[in-house]
Amino acid sequence: MKPGLGQRVVVWAWLRPIGQRLLMPNWLAITIGRWIFAWRPLDAAELAHELEHVRQWQRYGLLFIPRYLRASWRAARAGGDRYRDNAFERAAQAAATRAGETIPEASAGLVNHRKAG
Repeated sequence: MKPGLGQRVVVWAWLRPIGQRLLMPNWLAITIGRWIFAWRPLDAAELAHELEHVRQWQRYGLLFIPRYLRASWRAARAGGDRYRDNAFERAAQAAATRAGETIPEASAGLVNHRKAG
């Protein structure tokens, strides 16, 4: 985990059905500002993906929301998937790929998750 982002990871199992209904069936986590909400602990690659979203929030502030929506619109307009081809998601996936290549999966248990309940 990179220092200085000030992120918080909150794991609440009860978020799973809500996210599946409102966001997407394979939903795992959502980042709002520096807060990462997940329904289960994240592995190293998943955490890296969400930390990229923390950086995006830090860069754009509340403007991240319309920028993200516009990126989804652009992806769909270009014939792509509004999630997978969204520029913000591509950047987050690249961060996850880098983490997956450099951080052994076994070390994911060392990530400090704040379990709220």
